[in-house]
Amino acid sequence: MKANHLVLPLVLISSISFGGDNHALKSTYTAQTPFTLIKTYSNEATDSFKLMHRSMEYPTQIIRIIADVKSRQLTCDQVNAEIENVLLNHITKDQFAYSTFISCSFDPQTEYATKYEINSHFDPLNDTAITYLKSYLEAYNGFDLMGTKLKIESAKGVIVSIDTAAGTKKNPENPPFVQYRQDHSHFFFKSNYELSNTLFADANENFLTNDPQKIFPFLNRWVFDHASVLYKAVLRDSNYAELNPERVFLMDNKGDIFVSKLRFYFSHDCREYDNHRCLKDS
Repeated sequence: MKANHLVLPLVLISSISFGGDNHALKSTYTAQTPFTLIKTYSNEATDSFKLMHRSMEYPTQIIRIIADVKSRQLTCDQVNAEIENVLLNHITKDQFAYSTFISCSFDPQTEYATKYEINSHFDPLNDTAITYLKSYLEAYNGFDLMGTKLKIESAKGVIVSIDTAAGTKKNPENPPFVQYRQDHSHFFFKSNYELSNTLFADANENFLTNDPQKIFPFLNRWVFDHASVLYKAVLRDSNYAELNPERVFLMDNKGDIFVSKLRFYFSHDCREYDNHRCLKDS
């Protein structure tokens, strides 16, 4: 897994772009806790969904742990090493699509860790990974992770709330974003695997383009019927478009949900095209 880590004495708002191009799936997270070490691990912004070939359904796995470790006299490096040993080294990019947010708070005087948090969801990419995951869960679900049981739960499904917007930006990495149009839609998927194989794969192929033969059918599928009629004029005048899919995982108990601390969005900077617009000249 690739890790990004920062010590946070103040409020941090981070935007991470994977792939380095002008139109890509990006991630953001917000942290507000002082004296906290943050690490993020994710391959969702890569083409991991292209490796997904499963013959059976399997639920997205969720970890949501906040644990007190004040009495253990461990540094955050030691805490993270144990989490890597028990969890991260087993959820590998060749077998899983994953997004994991780990934080470790510490006492600035002693430098000992006071608590850690794991906020994670992951899906097996293929049948072999499902078999491996079942054996891993038998061995590690309930494992004593520095005084707190490692609890890995199955999500019942995921609701995705999609914000679609188009307009103008002078700088695609910074506001202001003058929106000419914004729309909102909702969909349900059995798992994040299904979501990634449909919405994310479709967005990667057909949203990040200025080809009307691709983007109009995409908008009609995911925004609303005949959305292309309204977006035709909007995209002609826009140099930037964005797709924000916010996921809410439904858990076993009624009303119980999980929301990842890592959020992803599709950013389409249209200035690279000859006309600098999000729709080809007709």
